[in-house]
Amino acid sequence: MALLDVQNLTKRFGGLIAVNDASFSVESGQIFSLIGPNGAGKTTLFNTLTGMYRPDGGRVLYRDRRLSGLSPERIARRGVARTFQNIRLFGAMTVFENILVGQHPHIRYNYFDAIFQTPRLKHAEKRAEARAHELLEYMGLSDRAFDLARNLPYGAQRRLEIARALALRPKLLLLDEPAAGMNPQETDELKQVIRRLRDDRSITVLLIEHHMSVVMEISDRVVVLDYGKKIAEGTPAEVRNIPAVIEAYLGKGALEKPQ
Repeated sequence: MALLDVQNLTKRFGGLIAVNDASFSVESGQIFSLIGPNGAGKTTLFNTLTGMYRPDGGRVLYRDRRLSGLSPERIARRGVARTFQNIRLFGAMTVFENILVGQHPHIRYNYFDAIFQTPRLKHAEKRAEARAHELLEYMGLSDRAFDLARNLPYGAQRRLEIARALALRPKLLLLDEPAAGMNPQETDELKQVIRRLRDDRSITVLLIEHHMSVVMEISDRVVVLDYGKKIAEGTPAEVRNIPAVIEAYLGKGALEKPQ
């Protein structure tokens, strides 16, 4: 049974078909990449998987349970977390506080606990704080724990966004262009982080990325989208040589042999 099963997923905006009958399955433990030219529908597909958009056709199954139609919060509670193409941290909050916010769906308390500061609430807060410190240590951010998030270097902000997503305790993590804007050293560190998430924490990763060096080095499987439609799927070595993929990225002329 696949961890994530996308079946004939379609999303329209008026007359524009942003995701067109897309189907693929992600197995537990994979690093699975979605690639394609700008405007191919990759982020729209992510937004549909995570409940930000409702699909106009098809369905999404996670652990054989339907996700399509659920709210983003309910999807997150089921073990699916994501980051965004444009970093969405709480810049005026500390690095530590950003991680605490990410744990909110898993902190169990009620109004009575909050008003009277019950032992149950205090115990939940201590567990959340310990978890936040552990995640910051894991992501190499412990020394910046009480800095404002907006004061972090760009690469560290990306790592903080991943750490905040990990606070949701996901089994499936969706990363939307995590290497965007990174320098070569930061990109190499990101590749190591993604591998560690899979190898150390048994987290399955679904990745959108334009950096082909990242995709080709760490992916187990790749799906290629063009104008919202899946045009290829396979291992990185298989996909890179498919004529339809070369044409989508480089144009039809790239396939023509010189005279």
